Amino acid sequence: MRIRVENVIGGSKFIFDLDEPKFMEAMILASVLGHRFEKCGMCKSTNIHLDGHKSKGYLFVNIACKDCRARRNLGSYKDGGYFWKSWEKYEPRSEPPPAKESPPIDED
Repeated sequence: MRIRVENVIGGSKFIFDLDEPKFMEAMILASVLGHRFEKCGMCKSTNIHLDGHKSKGYLFVNIACKDCRARRNLGSYKDGGYFWKSWEKYEPRSEPPPAKESPPIDED
């Protein structure tokens, strides 16, 4: 089954052409891709965008807010299929402070 899903996320328009042989799988994928995101679920800003990255062999897709840095990740079920997770506030990992060097020891 072929389905074309048109969507606007933030200020960008996306067209997804799906070709899924199973009717229910096609409809579920269309419903996930057709979900309208008009504003951030945390700060209500309209300054959002579709984002993604790859890390440690995994692919991540999310809707991200440019104002408060919250995001809503696209999740996947173990047996196939996708869903949008709840909005969450992005907190960057805190790096440990650099180790302090000990002063040189005076040996007389």
